[in-house]
Amino acid sequence: MKKALVVFLALGVMLFAAGLSKQELSLLTQPYQLGPNCESIMKVVEWAGGVNNIHLPKTILIGAPAPLSGALGSFAVSNYNAIKLASDEINGCMEKLGLPWRFKFLPEDTRTDPQTAVEVVRKLALQGVQIIAGRITSRPMGSLMYPVNEELHVVVMSATSTAPNLRVENYKEYIAKTGKSYIFWAITNDFLQGNALADLAAKLGYKKVTIMYRQDDYGVGLATAFKYYFAKHGGKVVLVPYDPNARTFDAELRVVAASKPDAILFISFDELKVILRQALTLGLQKYPWLFSETCRGVLLNDPYLAKIVALKQGIGTGPGGSEAFAKLYEKKFGIPPMLYADYIYDTLWLSALSVLKAGKYQADAIRQALLEVGAYFKGYTGPKKFNPLTQEPMKTSYHYWTIKIVNGKPTVVKVGFWDPDTGIELYMPIHPR
Repeated sequence: MKKALVVFLALGVMLFAAGLSKQELSLLTQPYQLGPNCESIMKVVEWAGGVNNIHLPKTILIGAPAPLSGALGSFAVSNYNAIKLASDEINGCMEKLGLPWRFKFLPEDTRTDPQTAVEVVRKLALQGVQIIAGRITSRPMGSLMYPVNEELHVVVMSATSTAPNLRVENYKEYIAKTGKSYIFWAITNDFLQGNALADLAAKLGYKKVTIMYRQDDYGVGLATAFKYYFAKHGGKVVLVPYDPNARTFDAELRVVAASKPDAILFISFDELKVILRQALTLGLQKYPWLFSETCRGVLLNDPYLAKIVALKQGIGTGPGGSEAFAKLYEKKFGIPPMLYADYIYDTLWLSALSVLKAGKYQADAIRQALLEVGAYFKGYTGPKKFNPLTQEPMKTSYHYWTIKIVNGKPTVVKVGFWDPDTGIELYMPIHPR
């Protein structure tokens, strides 16, 4: 380390002796990195050839769809706040830097419904919006793939869709055949989350896990990933799918009970509130509970279930997350962010920087710029260098969480960490009951 520092200082002296300025020295020695900050806006403006080489409308439209009702309606306030925070921060930078453009983000409610999502994206595209980025979940993303690539030709990037099969379809149907797709993800697919959950179950000593999961792209993808990786640990999996639109889950829960597992993994959205209450009436609290990342917000918003999960020491996974973002969000809104607020925020920043880099408001130019900017962008949720075959980030990490009651309030407590390179680490002894 000391030797490297001496060499670097010697290089600096030589460059200064050659008449280089501090700015020129930085250009030659500092790695190029972009992030959600004003400095990155100036960098991409320079990268695009300067203000005079950028031909954008004074008001730049970016569609920002998100579930504000429906199966993920409990996230509505957090979703909307993340959009507002990104808008305020980005446009604050534009004003501070004296740049002539402002971004207008257009929130639209997808209702967590595929058909509504298609209608929303089509409406935005017909209004001339060239890039749409936000919390678009997996079922809607699956429904959008064909109309976006075959008809609308606008960039659509999801901050939260994790279904693995959609990446495969995107590659096989579009990238492999035509060399491009307008569909992107700012988050990795669930084979990594499935790996993290399987490693957790194995570390806790479970040999048989029953998965109760949504019968949709998200649920099937994560359940499949867990089964694949748990088998590598010698574990057995019983799969129990359910219709997410059903009003009762008694039949499926009886199948779960009959399987007599070592633990139950729930992969659910807001319907978890009904599922767990019915599970309690069938005595399924005698088994340890594990959860997908989508369950965390549901539990926090239900004090009764939160208390049950706290007593049982149930554990779930979640994307790595950022304490710095949580502080930024809480400072503005006075409440902590819910899951994926940081992903929405980063996705909108990445979109804005890519539009500036494109230099013109045209989907194909923005699509190419997104690949270029993503290679250097690192947000609160990690780096966004895209896999060229799937158009999603190359890797991510996860944390493990449980619920504790602190001063009478349900609180998320991180109890461990998982990284694809280093594996699982638990911060404290914890044994779901």
